[in-house]
Amino acid sequence: MQRLILALVLVLVGLTACSGDQPLDVTVNGNFGAPVTISVAGSAAPEAVTKDVLIEGDGRALEEDSYVLMRATSFDSRDGSIIDSYNTGAVRLTTVDEKGLGELSSQVAGEKEGTRLLITRPGLTSGAEGAEIVVVDLLPTTAQGEDISIPDPKPKGMPKLTEARGTTPGIASGGGEIPDLEVVPLIQGAGTQVDATDTVIMQYLVADSKGKVTESSWQDSGPISANLQDVMTGLRTGITDQNVGSRLVILVPSAQARGDGDLVIIVDILATIQTTH
Repeated sequence: MQRLILALVLVLVGLTACSGDQPLDVTVNGNFGAPVTISVAGSAAPEAVTKDVLIEGDGRALEEDSYVLMRATSFDSRDGSIIDSYNTGAVRLTTVDEKGLGELSSQVAGEKEGTRLLITRPGLTSGAEGAEIVVVDLLPTTAQGEDISIPDPKPKGMPKLTEARGTTPGIASGGGEIPDLEVVPLIQGAGTQVDATDTVIMQYLVADSKGKVTESSWQDSGPISANLQDVMTGLRTGITDQNVGSRLVILVPSAQARGDGDLVIIVDILATIQTTH
């Protein structure tokens, strides 16, 4: 009788082991905005797409069709390896719509910059048991760092600013002639250092020496991506060796601008992409 009971117990244990796969339990390793890895326990993928907010941001709300700066990294749930069939893990500047994000657009819309999402999508890897795990960091599109005082006395040509450290900086009045290239930090970021060959994602404003604004990404379509080898000499020199997250006022004499007048450029350095040659 005891042998029969023991046999039944062993059978039940075996059935539980076969049918009781534990739900996926994912741990994300890596700071917000940086490259990440994951550790995975359990193997039972959800039946539908799930979304968990790991870090709740408080930045700009991401509306449908608006721009978004993000790093999204996809992993195979079965072993935690990166799915490298596309440019996963790279910083991207795109739009919150199906063209820009595909199926992820509905998960990102309504979230705020500064948020980290963990999205699990079943059935998207080869094999019946796998799921795709996507870690999405929604990066800020304004400078983030330590406020820096404007030097006193100010450099020649330094304009009077509005919202110098706000979300939409501007120029109240011009500072006159700019004799020399000057870089005036307003916010000191703590990110990676910019190389002269990088592609930089930035917000920017351009004004003449009288303070007339001729271009502003803050007022127009949002951040841009620019290879520093393709921009004016003064801008490239001013940004090189600065840190991601910084806001700078770059005073550019005509000879290092476009050759038709001095320029004032306010720039937020948001991210860098190493250029492949």
